[in-house]
Amino acid sequence: MDGLDGYLSELQKLPFRRKQGLLARCVTRAALESSSPPDFLYATTRAGRYNPEGVESIYWSEDETVAQLEYRRYHTGAETYETFFCRYSVSVVDLEDSDVTSALELTASDLRARWRTASRPTKCQTLGHAVSLQQRFAAIRFPSDAARAAGESGFNYVIFKASVRNPYFIQVETDPGLPIQRWP
Repeated sequence: MDGLDGYLSELQKLPFRRKQGLLARCVTRAALESSSPPDFLYATTRAGRYNPEGVESIYWSEDETVAQLEYRRYHTGAETYETFFCRYSVSVVDLEDSDVTSALELTASDLRARWRTASRPTKCQTLGHAVSLQQRFAAIRFPSDAARAAGESGFNYVIFKASVRNPYFIQVETDPGLPIQRWP
């Protein structure tokens, strides 16, 4: 794949896949309590596995077990964390599908590439950048490295705020008295 333009072109050809259900996320209690009311849909522009610096996104796990594995992988102390869930309905680039990874010219090695120390955006970060620039897909579903390292299988989602449009959404419903948070 020849960079951002190649991914943008290929995204137009991929089969449209809508997924819906519940996703899980674990966050330190201190992070949640840093704003009042808590911002459960806080999207960061920091670089991640599937987004380069400056691209607003939020990462979720397909179930609570994977969310906990992801959290524990990066938080080794005794920090207290909260697990919360969102209801979602989004169009997804599903990297479990070998036809999709083949069309995007992504190998298993690409999906596990070290992104934190990369001197330039990885293929996966470039794909995420492309997804954030279009309206056909709002998320990427990808294999969890934390689950794989624990001998489990599981998947994560990265959802791009700029690409979530009606009728698709993500929505966090928490305790009575706290507002429902929703994109869009």
